[in-house]
Amino acid sequence: MSKWFRTYGFADVYQDLLIGAYPLDEDDVAMLAGTGVTRVFNLVEEEEYENGTHESVQAALALRQIEEHRLPMTDFGGLRADVLELAVDGVLASLAAGERTYVHCRAGWQRSAAVAAGVVALRDGVDVDRALERVRAMKPTAEPLPHQCDDLRAWYRWRTAAG
Repeated sequence: MSKWFRTYGFADVYQDLLIGAYPLDEDDVAMLAGTGVTRVFNLVEEEEYENGTHESVQAALALRQIEEHRLPMTDFGGLRADVLELAVDGVLASLAAGERTYVHCRAGWQRSAAVAAGVVALRDGVDVDRALERVRAMKPTAEPLPHQCDDLRAWYRWRTAAG
């Protein structure tokens, strides 16, 4: 397992939803496969990978028949409502289809935690702050930046108003 994956790790948010760091090699993918993950939502921008790393991870995912969905979000950046909507809806659909789903950003602290909080808020009918508390209870390092929390709250207000 890569040092990065071992250091930043991953955690269950629900029995069928995990969040965490990006896998960087075949051993990291094997670890995910060993937990039963069948679908991955990758929130990382391509330039965050070292040369060739993502291609080798994609090959390892394909070998293990784990489907990868790419929804890049800028590291330390704002969370665009349209991309957040796609990510949360995609994860909810994956969970509804019975897929054990892994959502990752680079370290599993910000973007993936925000998406997971959106999923928890909608799935459990709680507000975003309570959803973030639930995510942090499972992965204590989950800590979206203040402006990302503001973006998440704005998206949630729009989403629940739209109905």
